[in-house]
Amino acid sequence: MGLTTSTTGFLQPFVPIYLLESGLSKSQIGLVAGSGAAMALLMQPILGKLSDRFDARRPFIAVMAVVACLAYLSFPYLKGAPAFLLMVALGTNANLYMQGVGGVLVGRLAAKGKGGATYAAYRVWGSISYVFVALAVGLFLKPEGGHGRGALNLIFEIGPLIFLAIAILAYWLPDPKRPLPETDEEAPSKVLFHPNLKRFLAVDFLYIVSLYGATNFISIFMMHLGGRGLFLSCVFLPGVIGEALVMKFSGTYSDRFGRRPVLALSYVLLPFRLLLYSMALNPWWVLGAQSLHGLNFGIVGAVAIAFVNDQADHRTRGALQAQLAMVTATAGALGPSLMGFVADRFGLPAMFEVAAGLACVAAVIFMLFVNESNEHARGTGFRILDHAPFPVKN
Repeated sequence: MGLTTSTTGFLQPFVPIYLLESGLSKSQIGLVAGSGAAMALLMQPILGKLSDRFDARRPFIAVMAVVACLAYLSFPYLKGAPAFLLMVALGTNANLYMQGVGGVLVGRLAAKGKGGATYAAYRVWGSISYVFVALAVGLFLKPEGGHGRGALNLIFEIGPLIFLAIAILAYWLPDPKRPLPETDEEAPSKVLFHPNLKRFLAVDFLYIVSLYGATNFISIFMMHLGGRGLFLSCVFLPGVIGEALVMKFSGTYSDRFGRRPVLALSYVLLPFRLLLYSMALNPWWVLGAQSLHGLNFGIVGAVAIAFVNDQADHRTRGALQAQLAMVTATAGALGPSLMGFVADRFGLPAMFEVAAGLACVAAVIFMLFVNESNEHARGTGFRILDHAPFPVKN
């Protein structure tokens, strides 16, 4: 899990910049970035069913790691948007599978009732590895590095070899088989989408479109403001450090006081954070705004899953989580394409403002219409945080 997340340390900042230096427009960069999520809508369910059918993850992890390695190693030899679209789609889809299957393996290894704490303990190694790779790439580029395709080629000649290490380590991964059912009542019951859950999924869709659509262009924006070397490789570092710290406590806090108060902080903060980018005057400003990401992904990354689980039982939890994943993937495909279109025609500051507008709509829907999902939470004592003014029945 550490190695899988560490690859984001060079992919997240430098894939958009590499595409820009290869002559792609921002609209094309958005389409390429969304291609991986679009392919995931088709491929991830197939990969999941196959690995469930054979009850084995190691061979799939090894194959996906090799696919990602070859896809990103091909970058120095590619020309034109179609070639990059195909390779990014393959690499992103393979990486998404490896990220997701980590949660499955941890779930099999964790003691009953300790899944959240166990996953957090493993996931922190991903954040540590991300920091190491981002710093190493930044030092490699030197203070003025990161401008021009030639200077970036070496990153994509060496960095993807991390995926090769994952493929080799897959041989030794613990891959326990599924336990035998304790009862005969294992057939999934009919999955019901409560009105409250539907509203929440709509909020999540707008949230992902705005946040990750804009995030795809942050490193390009940093470069336009004069950022080079460590600035480019470490632009996402404050957020990664913040999310690791926040995620450790956000789930526990939401268990005690409720999902709604914790999620409200994240949803209300996002429009202001995106507006901060639009007003940025220098690279340090961007780093400061990016540090707030810990209060976005550090909360939503954990509590959104808990919100969905609150409205499911052991027979429907998988189906509802799959719906959350589908919403996230669809938004992940649409967001970069939409924001790239806006950035091409009106500029990056205007793109951040449009993203802030969408995030504001998501925050309003959440605050007015989405009610608490955790029936056992004691609440904060503030009605505006604990209850929606126009609650929807569960």
